[in-house]
Amino acid sequence: MNDRNGLYLPGVPDSQASRPADSGIILPGRPARTRRAVLGSALGLLGVAATGCSRPAHTFDPASETLPPDADAAAPPATNGPPPTLATGAADFFGKGLVPQTRATFGLDRAQILPSDNPRFPRKVQVALPAGSVNAENQVYNDGNTYGGTQLFLAMEGRPTYEMYLRYYIKFPHDFDFNKGGKLPGFYGVIYKKENEERSDSDRNGFASRFGWRKGGEGIVYSNTARPDHPINISGKKTWTWELDKWICVEQGVRLNFEDFSQGLLVVWINNKEVFKEHGYDPRISDKLRIGGIMFSVVYGGGDRSFAPKTDTSIDLAGFAIGAQRVGPLPDLPD
Repeated sequence: MNDRNGLYLPGVPDSQASRPADSGIILPGRPARTRRAVLGSALGLLGVAATGCSRPAHTFDPASETLPPDADAAAPPATNGPPPTLATGAADFFGKGLVPQTRATFGLDRAQILPSDNPRFPRKVQVALPAGSVNAENQVYNDGNTYGGTQLFLAMEGRPTYEMYLRYYIKFPHDFDFNKGGKLPGFYGVIYKKENEERSDSDRNGFASRFGWRKGGEGIVYSNTARPDHPINISGKKTWTWELDKWICVEQGVRLNFEDFSQGLLVVWINNKEVFKEHGYDPRISDKLRIGGIMFSVVYGGGDRSFAPKTDTSIDLAGFAIGAQRVGPLPDLPD
């Protein structure tokens, strides 16, 4: 039989395999040689070479279907050095449509961008939460020092809107200490004036609808608003629990009341199952309030240091996406 290099394989009739167009090797100016003779010469040369020098790093069988290694191939880039963090790689990680902001950010160097262990998304952000770290209640929107965690505002490109849906994936380690509670990413709001495209997202008139956890891993949506009657609103109590050591698909939809038409809505899906819906959800302080983007917030906290973890821990997040309609989970990949 002929291999792909036109060499004859002993013991296998030619009729059992197709012949390539170049069925032999002919040296210019010399009589044609049989394929068997050529193979014998090649093997003889290999034997001579083997007796005069040490075995090469990569041997190549002429009858093999496998090509020899390419000596000229470029070496893979070095992977030494620390992984990127949200301090330098936020725009690349979150992608088009979400613009990292500079105000009220902290702890971005504690959020490392790492390869993911889930084939549905290639990368994840791992937020380190050191023992004893906590974010006090009055630091939600303020710049300055922080006691732990990570926070980053990601503004949506284009005009703020009344209705928006968010999806991401989250994974708590197997030994995660929920302690008394903490906060996770969700939406934030802005006051938007169409006439001059002005946005204002201070704590005096905005809102935030962040996911969170309480003691024992109870899931909640923690809403900060500028309303004097409801400055803090806890939604979804006792409707779901955060599992450990497992990727969880998290979705939130917010539709704001606007003008004189009341149809506010807050809805939560966990692993593609609707677990909570609140009609009449209304964090407005103004009829110009809109949804401005994602508040990426990963912190322990709720008022004092008693909320802090006892040991170093972390939380993984990935697969962020927003849409004017429900985004839904990423499709399962075939086995």
